[in-house]
Amino acid sequence: MYLGWKSGHGGRGNATRRHRWQAAAVGVAAIALAAAGCGSSGSSGSSGGGGGKTTITELDYFTSVGGNAALNWYNQQFEKAHPGVTVKRQAIPFANLMPKVLQEASAGDLPNIVIIDNPDVPAVAATGQLRPINGLPGYTTSGYTSGAIRECTYQGKQYCYPLGANSVGLFYNKQMFAAAHLTPPRTWAQLQSGAKALTTKQHFGIAFDATADEQSTWQLEPFAWSSGGSLTDVTTPAWVNSLQLWVNMVKDGSASKGVLNWGQDPDLTQQFIQKKAAMIVDGPWIFPALNKAGMKYNVDYGIVPIPTQTAAQTAILPLGGETLDLGNSGTDQQKQLAWDWVKGMQLAPAMKHVTSLNYYLPTKPAVTAQVLTQGPQYTVFATESRSARPRTIEYGANYPKVSQASWTAIQSAISGTATPAAALQQAQSTISGIPKVSG
Repeated sequence: MYLGWKSGHGGRGNATRRHRWQAAAVGVAAIALAAAGCGSSGSSGSSGGGGGKTTITELDYFTSVGGNAALNWYNQQFEKAHPGVTVKRQAIPFANLMPKVLQEASAGDLPNIVIIDNPDVPAVAATGQLRPINGLPGYTTSGYTSGAIRECTYQGKQYCYPLGANSVGLFYNKQMFAAAHLTPPRTWAQLQSGAKALTTKQHFGIAFDATADEQSTWQLEPFAWSSGGSLTDVTTPAWVNSLQLWVNMVKDGSASKGVLNWGQDPDLTQQFIQKKAAMIVDGPWIFPALNKAGMKYNVDYGIVPIPTQTAAQTAILPLGGETLDLGNSGTDQQKQLAWDWVKGMQLAPAMKHVTSLNYYLPTKPAVTAQVLTQGPQYTVFATESRSARPRTIEYGANYPKVSQASWTAIQSAISGTATPAAALQQAQSTISGIPKVSG
């Protein structure tokens, strides 16, 4: 899940990289897509148009520059590789997607292809209106990271392939660190002391997302999970200590109380660009904004993994990114073409190009290795993705309820209305009544 999709174009280095990929990708991807699909074979059933023409429908929420460009590019390549086929795309705001998907699922009228944020897959699969892809021609799980497959699994069946992957890291201002004679933090103690040392009248030491939504749960999860925490019990020391760390940094002035209202992008991004925060917790989707502001990786800023409580621990991150799902509707031909569409995006040239436009990482390590040759700024995220954990593995379709209980606790603790322990105890009273859902 990227919670916000604020990617876009900007920065000479990335523009050069895109042009280089674009030149090779258009021709190569067309060949790859043709090899992946069955073209216009079969019946001439359509959701519009006649004379042997077929239309398949696709729904997503990529209204930003990068996401919009990626989907339009891919749909054009697919249509070139499948003469007579039109991909009718609808892009709507993120907040409207799930209400629309669930409404259309209840009516048995989902689009042929739906792009869903990965934590929402179980909820949609539970309606019975998504097509399992197990056993479809060309189906395989080989070559993917384990988390990418797990995020698409519900009650033992796989319902999707991932579009791409992302997570969060710690961005830091290199000049501020040099002036304070600091090295990037690896542990919580170093993070807290460093944030304090970096705090001046001009800027805070750190900014993170503690908003009243999934973004704050998503940002606290790496701290708790890396310490052995589980969503089944948020009263454990792993969770209490993680939230206490955030509270401590707000209390000592290292972080602004504004984190209660600052989303990941554009809020945290702008705090970093305007040098109002020496460190932020954020993800690769902010690269376009940093590029546009003239900030260069490894010159103006660096990125390190989310610090862990002890140096011996490994950072465990929540897996972000969207998924490519098939609606259980349409003619046989539309269903076949929709599957061809999904398969085509799993091929290396298309996967590499689509994820590059979105500043995401491929979910196949072999393709990620190709991306890393283009620039080192993705290295931390690529490393994290190997052990990244889907957020739905414990509660499935009920994860959003658990997340709401968690971010409510975060808000209470940061605002000072409850201690971290008390806030999380209240959250647990809700979570204990939420059934776990397989998958």
